[in-house]
This record gives sequence, structure tokens and C-alpha cells, in this order.
Amino acid sequence: MLFILKPGSLKDPEIAELFDKEDPEKIFEDLREIGHGSFGAVYYARCLISKEIVAIKKMSYLGKQSMEKWQDILKEIRFLHQLNHPNTIEYKGCFLRDHTAWACVIIIIIIIIIIIIIIIIIIIIMIMMMKFV
Repeated sequence: MLFILKPGSLKDPEIAELFDKEDPEKIFEDLREIGHGSFGAVYYARCLISKEIVAIKKMSYLGKQSMEKWQDILKEIRFLHQLNHPNTIEYKGCFLRDHTAWACVIIIIIIIIIIIIIIIIIIIIMIMMMKFV
């Protein structure tokens, strides 16, 4: 029997097992935005429990097309659950808070350095473009 649950509903046990029950604001500290796009923002953070540096993607499913957003979140979380290779990010879990899913992965310093380099390159390109305008 197929029935539609409202976005964020964890009544379906298969969906509920995709999400951790803890409050992410009590687990992570030092959140700093390192990027954003149409689907959400990515934050640098530190896990208070494991002391690991992580990246957290916050994805809101509130507002227009909330059902489509919720389905996209579920698709992404299911994909992250399947990742299991030493050369990929390590998925730590997903948390729900205030109509927002927090997908958490361990990041290594190299990834942070790459992100910083990309940001610097973008800034340099923007400065160069401003000189020609």
C-alpha cells in the first residue's frame, strides 16, 4: 500500500532509519559556511563527540515544492549511505532540525585546502573581470 507522507515525516521505518535522532546543534560546533548552491549550504564544523572535522550540508525542505525537495534529500542520503571506499568521503549521518536535513561527512585537510584554493581562484577571476569592466 502506497501512501504519501508529508515532507519530514519519519513514520515510514525505512525512511526513519536514514536519520539520526540526536539534535545536530548539540553535536557540532564552529559551523562556518564554505559554500552554497540552489539545493543548500555546506558548512565546516567540528564534531563534539569524535573531535573530527566534518562538512555538513544543510538542505531545507520547507516552502514551495517541499515534497520534491524532501524526495531529493532522501535520494541524496540514500546515495551517501552507499558510499564505502577509502578514496571517498566518509558519510557520518543525517540529522533533522527545523525543516532542514543536515547531511554530515568527514572531510580531510586536503579537501579544505582545495576548497580554499578554489575560492581564491574565483576571487582572483572576479577581480580581474572587474578591471576589464
